[in-house]
Amino acid sequence: MAEFVEQYGAVRWIAVVAFCLAAALVVARLGRYRLGAGECADQESDAAHLVMCGVMLGMLVFPTAVAPDAVRGVLTAMVVVYSLVLGERILRWRKGIPRWRDGISDTGRAGGGVGAFVYHVMAAAAMLYAMSGHGSPGHAMSSPGHAMASSGSALFGHGGPASGPMLALAALFTVDALVMSVPVLRNRLPRVFPHPAGAAGSLAVVPHLVMDLGTAYMLVAAAAA
Repeated sequence: MAEFVEQYGAVRWIAVVAFCLAAALVVARLGRYRLGAGECADQESDAAHLVMCGVMLGMLVFPTAVAPDAVRGVLTAMVVVYSLVLGERILRWRKGIPRWRDGISDTGRAGGGVGAFVYHVMAAAAMLYAMSGHGSPGHAMSSPGHAMASSGSALFGHGGPASGPMLALAALFTVDALVMSVPVLRNRLPRVFPHPAGAAGSLAVVPHLVMDLGTAYMLVAAAAA
């Protein structure tokens, strides 16, 4: 995967810029919410976006230096934590128990909160699946030259998952990005994702689009490896 990422440098740095933009938008949204100047934000979902942006940026900026075992550990922790949050939201949604933020109930957004973390669990699990079976002893990279010589076995090497499922997952995330990029289709969803509608929603959905396309790109890179 490291070789694939370095070979297509233009796409790599476009993805880096996109993830930086997504992170900046999420931080700005959380800042506005904290100052009471923005719409009610799903802070847990935004935090999940930020963590994934950080992981993706690390893999893109340092493709030959990142430790596969460390990445797998972080992704495993993300899947566990996101699953726990998802389970808590499902229980509250099914029992009609509201979540409270600053003394305000957001029962009406509970369904959207569930949908958001279904997405986060899927994205983290997809990346963990792509990383499975790699980074065994002898695959760790000590230098860019060694990484190139071993055909990208630093981040994704020999013995990984089949390319077919990864390409199917990449297609799924791409379709989701297309749906979320079209306001008419996005607004028809029954509040599955907590993105505002209208002009503000066009900017608010950018982090979600970046996560979709970035995850698809990384899955394709893993399949190519």
